[in-house]
Amino acid sequence: MRELLWCVPLFISLCAGASAQTSNTAGEFWPEVDADTQLPSNLRLLLFEGLEKGQESQYQQLFVGGGLGYQLKPILRPHLINIDQDKEHYLVVGGGYEYLRTIQSGKATYENRLAVEAIPRYRPPAGFLLEDRNRAEFRWVNGQYSTRYRNQLTVERDFRAHNFRFTPYASAEAYYDGAKHSWNEEQYTGGIQFPYRRLLMLDTYYLRQDCTTCNPEHLNVAGLTLSFFFRNKT
Repeated sequence: MRELLWCVPLFISLCAGASAQTSNTAGEFWPEVDADTQLPSNLRLLLFEGLEKGQESQYQQLFVGGGLGYQLKPILRPHLINIDQDKEHYLVVGGGYEYLRTIQSGKATYENRLAVEAIPRYRPPAGFLLEDRNRAEFRWVNGQYSTRYRNQLTVERDFRAHNFRFTPYASAEAYYDGAKHSWNEEQYTGGIQFPYRRLLMLDTYYLRQDCTTCNPEHLNVAGLTLSFFFRNKT
């Protein structure tokens, strides 16, 4: 746990230093807290809350939501067991609800979002985990309805040095906006997850966002997600 705490400020300072500002590029910090509860019958309940905040602008987005997932076909290939039980199954399907409030240039925007997703996974040799998340979103932004599709590919690998574990990962995600009829956004992420026993996990990451219909068009993001894991014993 001591090594984990030392890594956090170093990672954030490096990401913040990398997010140089231009007219079309901005830097942001995205903190988030998750609560993950494993239920009977391979069900998983997820609650989350987070903030996306501009470093040198008035942009701020608060989001809160929850979802229910169903885990199918456990992964039996020998590997380091992950405290996130979703990653111990070849397929997870689910859905959820998210509420977002965005303030930009003094103007507030409110969004209600329903989402359904399917996440197949595969464990090739050498301890890697491959993931392909497919998500459809049904959105009401200030009462106006639209849809969006998101596809995210992720590769990660668990490492253990004595009792210290960490998981480097990289991902790429593409967005299709139904209202604009175009693939208008891409996100590229690199990070490290630090699990602590079976209680919590700290995810530190850098994210690059390129969006042709956003203002600004490019983002450099330092992200920090703290996830708590609870087990239902019944």
